[in-house]
Amino acid sequence: MGLMFLFVKMTTAAIGYRAAARALKVVSPVLPGGVFPTANGGQFWVLRLGLHELTRAKEPADDWVWIFDHTIQTGYGKCFIVVGVRLSVWESKRADALAADPNAPFALTREDLSVWALERVDSSCGEAVRGQLEQLSEATGITPRELLSDQGADLRGGGALFCEGRATVAVHDIAHAVANALKRQLHKDAAWQEFLADANHCKTQVRQTPYAFLMPPDLKSKSRWMNLEPLISWSRRLRRFLDDPRAGLAAAEAPDNLEALEAKIGWLRKHAESIAVWGKMLEASAVILKYIRAHGYHRRAPDDLERLLVDFPDGPSRAVVDEVLAFVRVQSARAGEGRLIGSSEVLESLIGTGKQLQGRNKHGYTKTVLGMAAAVMNLTPDIVETALAAVKVRDVHQWTRQKLGLGLQSQRQRALPLLSVGTKPG
Repeated sequence: MGLMFLFVKMTTAAIGYRAAARALKVVSPVLPGGVFPTANGGQFWVLRLGLHELTRAKEPADDWVWIFDHTIQTGYGKCFIVVGVRLSVWESKRADALAADPNAPFALTREDLSVWALERVDSSCGEAVRGQLEQLSEATGITPRELLSDQGADLRGGGALFCEGRATVAVHDIAHAVANALKRQLHKDAAWQEFLADANHCKTQVRQTPYAFLMPPDLKSKSRWMNLEPLISWSRRLRRFLDDPRAGLAAAEAPDNLEALEAKIGWLRKHAESIAVWGKMLEASAVILKYIRAHGYHRRAPDDLERLLVDFPDGPSRAVVDEVLAFVRVQSARAGEGRLIGSSEVLESLIGTGKQLQGRNKHGYTKTVLGMAAAVMNLTPDIVETALAAVKVRDVHQWTRQKLGLGLQSQRQRALPLLSVGTKPG
């Protein structure tokens, strides 16, 4: 049981099944009995734990928050995921954290979550999402206090439809609202497009030179506004280096041709004013995100944020502030006299962990999605033993057939079976 516990802890930390198996093989001489798991055998331990978390009865309460989204993978369809956390648990945890340090950042972690639904869908619309939420409510006997999602049309519409006639309140994620506001400002900024072009050109210019250590970070071709934070951070550090190239390097490492360095990197200077403007946008966004993560949506949130954002009186940063504050006012009005969770970033993080566990999976949705459910568990050897006793490998296969259907690899093998004749070319 100790070996199972160790393997599961390693993989749910997103190390990966094969890497965890290889690591345990290396240390197997000092393990009891000198045994170690295979990657496939260990994977089924994780998936059985995930199925146990997904199907276990959840605590009856009237303060559940359901956070939901879709994940996208190679192939047709999406995977609908719902996780939950109780408002009382969130309130208690944040109160303890803020009492210890009122200025410390606070956010939910994946261990605070429980997984309620994982299901592949061919397509999604508001009616479909409403139906999935209603089915989940009927199956569990629980009506959530809050629904939290991004502003995707299907999620937004489905949440609103579900709330009709119920005491449930639907609100939307602050991080996506901030991202949308940043995106709108950058989209109409010609200087930003020029900056991106210069950064990409710089990368090709220095990649195979002694200045390769100064390359800009890799840029996203889609959602290009997401390049803002890493590029601003890199720009500020590189500007300090440009002002004194020898300050941070040993004499033998310092560039000996400052003219060549300036020719390749000096373009950054012309963007100094714009970088300062974009930096202020990021600073304003950080203030908003930190506040809503820690305090959620509530009646006083817009006024509190106004006071915190007095250092952003004009320019694009003020435009971001005004747009997001209008959003926060709408969400906070829905909280009434209470307080609602405002950030779904913990679910985004869990989905990222799930993608790491799936590795370079090009086979569509497979049983490995259960790794996300396993990743939220506060594991102890006793919990591992109980879960593995309750869920068998056959249960994982049955759930996969019912909820996911055939993956791309299985479809490929059935449609294009390997020929057994002939030999491989030399």
